[in-house]
Amino acid sequence: MMGRMLAVVLDTNALHSDPWLTSDTGEKLTTLAQHGKCSIVYPQVVVDELLRQRREAADRGHKAAEKGLREMAKAGVDVTKTQADLEAAFARIEIELKDAFTAVLAKANVGAAPVPSVSASDLLERDLERRRPFMEVGEAKKKSVGFRDTLIWETVLEMLAADQDMTGVFVTDDKGFLSEDGDLHPDLLADLDARGIDRGRVATVKNVFNAVSAVSAAAEKAARITAATEALYALVGESAGVQLQYGGDYGFPDFVEFKVPRLDDPIIYGIDQLTEFELVEDRDVITATCDAEITFEGAVYKSDWYIDESGSVSIGGELNSHMFEASGYAAVRVVVQLEQADDEIAVSGIVLRDLPKDAAASSDA
Repeated sequence: MMGRMLAVVLDTNALHSDPWLTSDTGEKLTTLAQHGKCSIVYPQVVVDELLRQRREAADRGHKAAEKGLREMAKAGVDVTKTQADLEAAFARIEIELKDAFTAVLAKANVGAAPVPSVSASDLLERDLERRRPFMEVGEAKKKSVGFRDTLIWETVLEMLAADQDMTGVFVTDDKGFLSEDGDLHPDLLADLDARGIDRGRVATVKNVFNAVSAVSAAAEKAARITAATEALYALVGESAGVQLQYGGDYGFPDFVEFKVPRLDDPIIYGIDQLTEFELVEDRDVITATCDAEITFEGAVYKSDWYIDESGSVSIGGELNSHMFEASGYAAVRVVVQLEQADDEIAVSGIVLRDLPKDAAASSDA
């Protein structure tokens, strides 16, 4: 799996009518995958279930066709050639079914996940404890179901555990996985907790259509965060000191709305992003906000360094009898203004502000 890529994991019941994602909606999902917006994962259990379902459907069609031919033969119609063509067509079904899966799994960012390595004793314990996806169904005579569903869920768990950067969208409408409100069942949430997997790393949607929407929304969010991040890191190398402005006045650059360390011509040397960007949208304007620590390099007059009480300036070597080489830092709140028209995202402004006291205290802790 690609780091940070959203993995769309498909349950069997999401694919009954479109096992190879050839419908308009299925093709939208595979196109998103081919463009690197997500990966699509067929658990091997799902592939095997779908192959069995298609074989059984073909067998039913075969039997119905044979019955029709027998009725035609009774009416005196010569069905010899038709019968031979029918048998030849159905003899190719198995190969054609496997070829169809080979074709879809060969697409970029589409693949199958192997059957998970869960022990039989663990499966038995889960079944006896009636922990989902295992369920008892029936009225007079109850029976346990959920073996294959449990293997599918174990596939999801193994994927998330193997790649800590992965987030997943599990496409299912199977009540074995879900609570009454449509979220993951508490038994499955407990599995995530037991393996140290953040619950927020996996969400559920009911069908492929909803998966397309989820991937598109995630891709849009990622593009906005990328634009904001690039705007922030583009400040590396910029001066945050007082400089000549348009019109002949002196002042700080437009992006400076924070207390700059007392350096002579402080140049932004490094940026350490402390929190993820949070997005707030208001009509056509998107505001992206995060906290960061900015490192500066410059020089400081010896007299200024001796009176600096903030601790934000550190001296290096001596430049001359009046100045030290120096570095400084500032914790800031980064605010990036974005504008989006169709698929184009543009940065309309960026400012760095003093970090609020409560946020600064949290950062120091």
